Amino acid sequence: MKNIKKALVIAGCALSLGASTALAENTNVRDQSGIFAGLEIGSSLGYGSSSTREVNGVAFTETFTSGVNSNMLYGARIGYQQYFNAYNGLRLYGTFDYSNFSPPLNPKVTANFFKYGVSLDYLINFSDTQNPWGIFVGAGYQWVQSKSFVDEKKIPKDIHETKKITQDGIIINAGISKIINNHNRLELGVKVPLYNYIKYSKSENENEDKATLRNPADIYLAYSYSF
Repeated sequence: MKNIKKALVIAGCALSLGASTALAENTNVRDQSGIFAGLEIGSSLGYGSSSTREVNGVAFTETFTSGVNSNMLYGARIGYQQYFNAYNGLRLYGTFDYSNFSPPLNPKVTANFFKYGVSLDYLINFSDTQNPWGIFVGAGYQWVQSKSFVDEKKIPKDIHETKKITQDGIIINAGISKIINNHNRLELGVKVPLYNYIKYSKSENENEDKATLRNPADIYLAYSYSF
């Protein structure tokens, strides 16, 4: 985790030094590079699974339930992007998102999440114009704040339980983009967290309960303006 954070800091320093005389000669490259800010709206997926194994003598029963649902996501972003030519660039930026989390389990779990993070993306444009289509892919680190996590940590565990609560981790970014008049950028993207929010298990007298809560992906439409 520390290496990921260090890599993002180093990349930010490299971006700040990325301007060159070659870029100045290309109007599209110059105009598409710079500080940017924007908004995003989309869907945050919530996944939950639970399983139970009950042993009665030589017989046992097992049940497993899981489900995925969708909740609204609202957010903002700010950062810096630098194109090195008409087709390739990098951006370093922060995101600030609000969403609900309510995977379809019984008992029902509902929480409000504030998610913030920093990401580094590789940008590809398909043409040297003011209105290119493109794609992007990258990675970042995300933190999640919620009163539900605070309350969950206060619940005492017995000796048969194990519970891991994770509020931060690595994310993967990918999507398609459309630049309009060099300064306006539209994106359809996805963010995939590579960690579980909660991993729970309880084992007693060969009986076992397990549960997992996670955010499989955030799918969003974003608009940003490059200054």
